[in-house]
Amino acid sequence: MTWPTNPSNRTQSVHYGARKLGENIFNEDAVCYAFYKNYVAPDSRVFFKFLHNMSFKDPKGWDYWCTPEVDIIEIKKDKTIIAYELKGARKYKENSTDKNWPGFYDGLGQALAYIDLPKIVENSKFRVLGGAFDFVYLVHARPEAKFEEYEQKIFSLLPIGFIIVLPDGGVVKVHDAKPNPLRDEETKHHFLDNLHTLEKHSTNSKIFRKICQKGEDYFSKHEN
Repeated sequence: MTWPTNPSNRTQSVHYGARKLGENIFNEDAVCYAFYKNYVAPDSRVFFKFLHNMSFKDPKGWDYWCTPEVDIIEIKKDKTIIAYELKGARKYKENSTDKNWPGFYDGLGQALAYIDLPKIVENSKFRVLGGAFDFVYLVHARPEAKFEEYEQKIFSLLPIGFIIVLPDGGVVKVHDAKPNPLRDEETKHHFLDNLHTLEKHSTNSKIFRKICQKGEDYFSKHEN
């Protein structure tokens, strides 16, 4: 499919509740697919749905642990690391055509937890350092690229940025993230030196193939 250019309206917003969207739901996997295709830099390394890199077959003496699970980790060519927490639309009720768009606070606590991730576990203990991510964004599916004044005020107090993904695949960044105040240089270098241990979450993984399958299914129906 041909991916749309980013919409230019970056300043308005609205409250999104239950709304009839038909049977084709713009869920988190569809959001992830659109976001990867239309926003993430093509020369970045990307990992999806990362919780840990534990391996009983190949013990390392240490492991990464993320709670909550990090939806997308992007490592740019200049080694900047960005983490994204994604929220898609959900069914309002079973057997209903009504869908809920993410509420304003959906995923905010999870995104804030990202600033101190990943944890490095050695000898069953967490290293008391900081996080590896330079920037963190909360990414919401919304029917329109709008961002209200009260939302801007709250996000101005936080290090978290905000991005909207539209049902047609368009992506609009409405609020820039600030540098992660808990980022630790040692943790970042450790993470960059061990990206090969995240291969089960890469673009060559079963996880990514499943995301693509669901995303392609959504957009094939959306175009029709």
